[in-house]
Amino acid sequence: MLFRKTVMRRFFTNTMIAMLMAVSLRFAASAQSTSSQDSSGAAPAATAVDTTTQMTENPPLSGLDQPSFEPGFGVRSYLALKAEVSEGVDSNASGNLSSRTNISETTRALGSVELQKLWKMHPLNIDYIGGVGWYNRVNSTVRQVHTLAATQRFLWRSGQLVVRDSFSYLPEGSFGSGSFGGAGGIPGGGVGGGVSGGGISGGGGDGIFSNGQFGSIGTQPRVTNMSIVDVTQYLSPRSSIVLAGGYGWTDFLNNPQGYLNSQQTIAQAGFNRQFSRRDQIAVTYAFEELHFPTSAAGSANVNIWQLLYRHHISGKLDFVVGGGPEWIHTHQTIDFLGIISIPEQNSFITGSARASLVYHLSARTNMRLTYMRYVSAGSGFFAGARTDAIRLGLSHNLARHWTIMADTGYSRNSRLLAATAAIASNARDYHYWYAGGGLHRQLGRQFAVFASYQYSIFGFGSRGCSAALPNCGGSYGRNVGLLGLHWTPHPIRLD
Repeated sequence: MLFRKTVMRRFFTNTMIAMLMAVSLRFAASAQSTSSQDSSGAAPAATAVDTTTQMTENPPLSGLDQPSFEPGFGVRSYLALKAEVSEGVDSNASGNLSSRTNISETTRALGSVELQKLWKMHPLNIDYIGGVGWYNRVNSTVRQVHTLAATQRFLWRSGQLVVRDSFSYLPEGSFGSGSFGGAGGIPGGGVGGGVSGGGISGGGGDGIFSNGQFGSIGTQPRVTNMSIVDVTQYLSPRSSIVLAGGYGWTDFLNNPQGYLNSQQTIAQAGFNRQFSRRDQIAVTYAFEELHFPTSAAGSANVNIWQLLYRHHISGKLDFVVGGGPEWIHTHQTIDFLGIISIPEQNSFITGSARASLVYHLSARTNMRLTYMRYVSAGSGFFAGARTDAIRLGLSHNLARHWTIMADTGYSRNSRLLAATAAIASNARDYHYWYAGGGLHRQLGRQFAVFASYQYSIFGFGSRGCSAALPNCGGSYGRNVGLLGLHWTPHPIRLD
């Protein structure tokens, strides 16, 4: 019976993704046909729905795109480069749960490349950040840092097909940007595990369409990847549907602490209705399956329904709130007295929710506040987790050459299945909190200096602990200070 249910779940998910790919190819062919008609000079039909501007300024609420407040370097193709070197002081880079004074230095050299190529019917965006960090402790280690996000769009008059991929190779978790030194890391690079925008998915890389890594203990290299295909089709100027499917995985490298690898398969459908210039609602359904290759770790699948509302003022404010029930099914094997393994299945209903506020108070001051409650892969500590994550970011231009910013976030993760990483012992939950800020000073057009500080604390819950499990209930704090130099040359136009 368990095998049959597993096969049926995977058949359902694979069928939805196959249907999505078929629809995607159909719409891509439609996009090419539309392009051919436009190039031949044929007049568009009087009833056609031209949604190009709408998809940019106020995209469908159930989709993965977020409203564009600023056009970046303008509506043109460009190549933008950036580089950074920094020297940091770290009070506990090794993540020692028994020692809170383990001061070391960390030297980082990072660079980024951003490409925007605006072909008429299939624009392309690529964003890469890479470099190294030298953790100068008793046993000096050099850790690589790589993130790559690519988005290829195929447009037609009333919709789009988007292929997205997000890859990372990081020495720490992404929530709080610890791999980049915290709040002082390369700004605007699109990295970090914050919670923001876009339907159940949470926009470009959060929610169920992500490999969110909420919290770390020391440095533990990990590779993550998430591939997504989504289709948006407008039925009228105010109504649209969005179909999306994705597959993601997380692998931990050189893994003495026994972090749990994970695999995710996701399918989502949503209907959107814009009932005024500034207000939009959406109804969404998503199916998520979590699989853990570790022997006897088990698996879980989640059915999620949400009702969402957005209030958007172009260039000024974007507010989203919503939520709904989620039906969780878990499958795992429980050892009985260390003699026999008993299969166990559970089903229960809980809730999911999300809210975000992006507010441009003025030309000099911006704020972003986000919250999300959903089922994550467990960040390697647990085989699945019910995650609550909140994040607040502020930036303000003090004067012509000075910018100050602040960033703080908190996440709490409760395990879904019995399996845990060795370092987590038998903890039922863990929390991670960080707060930091930075100050930037522009030196001419291309160079800037910065200073930043971030404090973080990680702690396991005490439920289920015993004297034989020393890490359970343990916690540690960490202070990181940075001094660095940015180099940002003028963008290179490509058209």
